[in-house]
Amino acid sequence: MSQIKQIIYDTLRRVAEEEGLQLDTISDASALIDYLGFRSLHIARILAILEIELSYDPFASGDVPITGLRTVGDLCAAYQR
Repeated sequence: MSQIKQIIYDTLRRVAEEEGLQLDTISDASALIDYLGFRSLHIARILAILEIELSYDPFASGDVPITGLRTVGDLCAAYQR
């Protein structure tokens, strides 16, 4: 697992724990909302944390549409471009 992917997975776990969400397993195919149970506010928080930790916002340029985030894999792909 790449370092960026590990940071993303760790951030997802941390936010889930802080919000009382139970995450059994996370994979690239896991749907952020439908499977993992995140809400839009959680996603916004996750993105803010990732921007700070990775010093990068892949959505700022408009090349990566934030509306395209459906799965953990989508999130990882956005940061690995």
